[in-house]
Amino acid sequence: MKRYVIIVAGGQGIRMQGALPKQFLSLNGIPVLMHTIAAFQQPNMEVILVMNKEYIRYWEELCASYHFKIDYRIVSGGKTRSESVKNGLEVISEEGLVAIHDAVRPFVSADMIERLYGEAAAHDSAIPVIEVKDTLREVNKNGESITVPRTSYRVVQTPQVFKVSKLKAAFSKTDFANFTDEASLYESTGNKVFLVEGEEMNFKITVPFDLLIAEVLLKSKKN
Repeated sequence: MKRYVIIVAGGQGIRMQGALPKQFLSLNGIPVLMHTIAAFQQPNMEVILVMNKEYIRYWEELCASYHFKIDYRIVSGGKTRSESVKNGLEVISEEGLVAIHDAVRPFVSADMIERLYGEAAAHDSAIPVIEVKDTLREVNKNGESITVPRTSYRVVQTPQVFKVSKLKAAFSKTDFANFTDEASLYESTGNKVFLVEGEEMNFKITVPFDLLIAEVLLKSKKN
């Protein structure tokens, strides 16, 4: 079955407190986004990169500078993440499986990618989750809180993989932009979401501390 991945690189990097969106920041001498795209360099995989149109020229200059020549298709993003994913889906004309992945999760492993596509082939969906390590407290609008059982919760990661036609149908909903991720939107149309064990290494680079951790991890992997 044909495999696609939509890498969403439309973020502005506000929480990173820098001039550039975090997907362009250097990670061990190479932009974060290049690490992420390289993770999906597999046979029978079509990579679709969705990016804020204002950064496309800058990205092309980066690719030329770093001699980055992995094949991918670039699409202009929308005003929101949801709109960007929808734009990416619109260029897919064939049935298959499509993964939606954050541009700033560069450590996704080949093993997990394969497991996710394999489970999605069997169940029409597959999303990676990890257990919650810390104690959780639920806070109401009055500021009152209670401890909730962490064993009842999971942290959701990407890539989230779905059958193309079913995810496209979910995005036909007029309120698709109100959902925080593709799995919740997919589920809202009556579909079931299949959970797959994720990986601690597959974290999202969001704040400066994350980038420091990523540098250490990458160097340790090379050593």
